[in-house]
Amino acid sequence: MSAKQMIAVLQELGYPKASKLDPKGLEWMFENEAMLPFLEWFCNSVSTANFLSKAEVEQFHSFENSEEGILEGEQLELALKNMKVSQDEHVSEAQLEQEIEQLTDSLERSQKRKQSLIQKRNKLSLHHTSLSHTQSKLSQTETRVRAQYKRSLDQNQTDNAKINTSLEQLVETVGQLSEIYELPVQEKAEEAMPMFLSQLSLDEYHQKEERFSQELSHFTKKKFFEGIADVAGQSEGSRYEILEINDPSISLIKGGGQEVNISQCKELSRIQKSFPAAKLKHIEAKLASTQADRRLETAEDILKLIQAGEFAKDHNSINERLSDTDSSLQMVVRDLEILSRDEIPGLIQESLSSQVSHILTGDYNLKLARQDYFISNQDQVIHPLVQQRARNEFLTMAFELENRNHRDIHRLLVAVKQLLQNHLKDWHARMKMMDDPMLTPAKYKRSTIDSRDGFAKRLHNVLEVDNAQQLFLTYSSLEEGADRLKQVYSMSCNQAETALSNKEEILEALEQNMHGCEEMIYSGSSTTHGQPSLTPPQLQSAMTQLEGMLGRLEHSIKDIVRNLEQKKQTLKSDPLLYKERKLYVYFFTNPACLRQLFDEMSSRLQAQKM
Repeated sequence: MSAKQMIAVLQELGYPKASKLDPKGLEWMFENEAMLPFLEWFCNSVSTANFLSKAEVEQFHSFENSEEGILEGEQLELALKNMKVSQDEHVSEAQLEQEIEQLTDSLERSQKRKQSLIQKRNKLSLHHTSLSHTQSKLSQTETRVRAQYKRSLDQNQTDNAKINTSLEQLVETVGQLSEIYELPVQEKAEEAMPMFLSQLSLDEYHQKEERFSQELSHFTKKKFFEGIADVAGQSEGSRYEILEINDPSISLIKGGGQEVNISQCKELSRIQKSFPAAKLKHIEAKLASTQADRRLETAEDILKLIQAGEFAKDHNSINERLSDTDSSLQMVVRDLEILSRDEIPGLIQESLSSQVSHILTGDYNLKLARQDYFISNQDQVIHPLVQQRARNEFLTMAFELENRNHRDIHRLLVAVKQLLQNHLKDWHARMKMMDDPMLTPAKYKRSTIDSRDGFAKRLHNVLEVDNAQQLFLTYSSLEEGADRLKQVYSMSCNQAETALSNKEEILEALEQNMHGCEEMIYSGSSTTHGQPSLTPPQLQSAMTQLEGMLGRLEHSIKDIVRNLEQKKQTLKSDPLLYKERKLYVYFFTNPACLRQLFDEMSSRLQAQKM
């Protein structure tokens, strides 16, 4: 059913302007689903048999306008039954026989045609039944496919809306990001605050750092005296470095030059020489002072006793007391002589090192005080330098962090760009695929394949249709190729079933053979006491003999290895035996080397004799 069929019906009915109609201009009527039932009835049912001409319509209107009336219903049927057909009174017998024969032949042809039509009707009925069954299945499939298509369409619309929303948000985000990265206009530089550290001007910061460096240089010149650059190892007076106090070449911090050190060493040696005599005099003076103090205390005690009247007046007791005192005094004097002769000089020599250490400690304390002075001044310089370096490193770290974030954003934008380009390529590929004529419904049914239909061409090549004698590719050749492919598929299925049955038969035979082998090997054995023993006994005895031979072989190898180790130990303990074995090996493997060794030994013997 198409617009061309509708125009043919109109021409058959005598429509005056039917020849001027264009089928393409009436295609829009067949695209409307509400008009399809009427158009189908019109094209299939309306014909000249049930259509009244203009003259017949005028005659009917004249009958209506007449006073005789029009027969309708039962009156019309009764009139048709009682109507007599006029017969020709002068018909001959030959004409009647001829007419009867014609009618008989016509009746026979009609009966034969009726039988053929009945057979065709039965065949068509069966075909119609199969088609109805197929159509019922197709209707279910169509319903399911329509529902699936509707769901896919709804999902596609939803996804399209989401993609549009995402693209709008992406465009908005990229626009905001581009506004952030735009540098402020010179006219609005005071109002617009830069968003990134790299957009700020660092001239003021560099000026302050330069001013800070100048002030620190002035402070260093003020704190450190002239010549500190030479001490630090720099000849240029405008540069200063941290002093290394552990450097022995810095004599300025140590307390003097080479002459001062020599004079100090001489003074220390003089003190060491004069210290024993001075110390001995000091001890004698200390002893004399102590004797005087003790005598004074004794006199005071006697005076107190006399004043108290407790002092003894007997001459004998006084003499005894005096003799005791003289004896104790002599013992003390004798002990003092021993100490002054034997122990005191040694103690003085021992205390000499401590006295020297005390002198050196004082000298080093003075030098440490000088070092503390320079270190404290260095700390006052180091702290600002550390702060300046910290500021510089912090600014550098901030720039590096911002640069890393910029690189991350750049990589993200590049990834988004690549993703959008891939989506655009996929969209162009889909649009190109949708332009395929095979995917668009044709307005007119074609018997040949369109030259632009790549899918049908590829399908034609896949089916390997023989088109050597055809000028154009046809759909009928595709159908023939599909039928051949279906026959090949059915033959392959039959061959697969046959191969599967043969495989099952082979497996059954293999299982039977395996059961026979098990019965032959494990016949009469039981698995209740472990693994079954192998039969026949000949095999088991052979395996037992093999195990015994392996054990003996293992013992033999161990004995050989033990003997070899003993021989190695003997060779290690006896060098002459080792050399003898080496010569023995050379005798069989390298006679030239053996001859050379003997020549060397003979030459050595001759040299020793001489």
